[in-house]
Amino acid sequence: MENRNLINEKEGKILEYKSFLYATDYVVIRNQETGQTIPEDIKEERSLARAAINALELELNDLANQLDEDNQVDLA
Repeated sequence: MENRNLINEKEGKILEYKSFLYATDYVVIRNQETGQTIPEDIKEERSLARAAINALELELNDLANQLDEDNQVDLA
């Protein structure tokens, strides 16, 4: 059950980071369409959000594998 709680927590964090990315997509699109500069703080935060998502997804994969292994042991 502990792994399931950790999975839920990490999935929630991923959703928060993705929400930030979605909310700031307009700045990137505006840059591509008009050439208007993307503020450095937004560039930095978006980069950090993507890195955090990637790290959390790796952790989720490990937790899911552990959960599968635990379920296989319980079935044996």
